[in-house]
Amino acid sequence: MTRSLPDEARTILRALGFDPDAPNLLDLIKHTASGAVRGLLSSHTYKMTLGEGFGVLTKVMHLAPATESGINTCAFAGNCAGLCCKTTGQMVPRRAFRARVLRTLWWYLDPAGFLSKLDAEIRAHEHRSARKGMHAALRPNGTSDILWERHGVPQWHPTVTMYDYTKVPLDRRRELPDNYTLTFSVSETPGSMQRAIEYLRAGRNAAVVIQSQTGTKRREAEAEVQRILERGELLGFPVVNGDLHDIRFRDPAGSFVLLAAKGPAARDTSGFTYRDAFTPRRRLVVA
Repeated sequence: MTRSLPDEARTILRALGFDPDAPNLLDLIKHTASGAVRGLLSSHTYKMTLGEGFGVLTKVMHLAPATESGINTCAFAGNCAGLCCKTTGQMVPRRAFRARVLRTLWWYLDPAGFLSKLDAEIRAHEHRSARKGMHAALRPNGTSDILWERHGVPQWHPTVTMYDYTKVPLDRRRELPDNYTLTFSVSETPGSMQRAIEYLRAGRNAAVVIQSQTGTKRREAEAEVQRILERGELLGFPVVNGDLHDIRFRDPAGSFVLLAAKGPAARDTSGFTYRDAFTPRRRLVVA
């Protein structure tokens, strides 16, 4: 290993039962208890499974979000770090936490080996999708926000459609290959909504987690999403229901993707969830 681990990562490894000074630490991180090389891509979530009805077979890679592993994988994370999808469904159990951390530390300590394994798994996914007569798709940032195009990941697999949510501000110098689509994710941080508007005006999309004005329950969030969908716009931009499936690369360009607040996010009051203050006299709030 050529990189030393930050103190926080060392502490987390000890909590997981690893000696951060072990000479074979990388091998321990790369392999499961059975001795198999650790897998990087996960099976479908419920929303990704919905995409199969549209002929899309999706895999996702879950690294440790924000600083969960002691390594920051989400440079622009705000309160979403505590409200991430790691707090819902199959992402919650300790085994899932352990897997996310170890994948992330593998990436940090051995990026070349990690990318080689990722390349092999994407190729296998592509071949399996072809055998099933489906289109292969991948979310490399299921719970992270790494600029994978700078590491060649989408470029190596031009026939695999890759897509992610991101909080990285629009940078017109950031050149994305044609098979990689990003949807900006609105947060509570100052200027986030304006950055979303910049994405929309550039013909890209932005996702926003919705809750009603006084709601704290998922059903209230879902009702609010439906109300905005019936209205047909948010801040003057078209809207789509982001909960119908996960294949964001098929959303109409320049649209807000509405996601109903779920889990801890349904009770959020930090500003991470968006509470629409629309009235008929107040149609646009963004210049």
